[in-house]
Amino acid sequence: MIWRFSILFGVLMVGGCAYMSRGGIVDAPKPLPNPYTFFQLEAFSLINTHKTVADHVIGWITEKDCSSPRAERGEEYCRDWPSRPAAPQQVYCYSTLARPSCYTQPYNEGNDHLIGFVPASTPVR
Repeated sequence: MIWRFSILFGVLMVGGCAYMSRGGIVDAPKPLPNPYTFFQLEAFSLINTHKTVADHVIGWITEKDCSSPRAERGEEYCRDWPSRPAAPQQVYCYSTLARPSCYTQPYNEGNDHLIGFVPASTPVR
């Protein structure tokens, strides 16, 4: 966590020192951007992710899911990311008189006819 904070701190400290021009790196101040740019980025982030830009930065540093709108509703500001769901089990389906019967293990009784097999999902890396 501390290395993420140090990277962010370094970028913010070095970012305002100089800028590139046609002649190379110059110390003169660069013109300020449109004042509405930050508000537009903030609105875009809030509409699409339900988080502010600051929430994304704080969540990146703390490695948690942080959200100001969630905190305004009375919930906690930062919480741990949800864990991954459990992998589904293998399913074997056989035809019967009415509708198919499905089992977690192969069912080899008499003249049952296997009509479908859903293998357990493999993790994607």
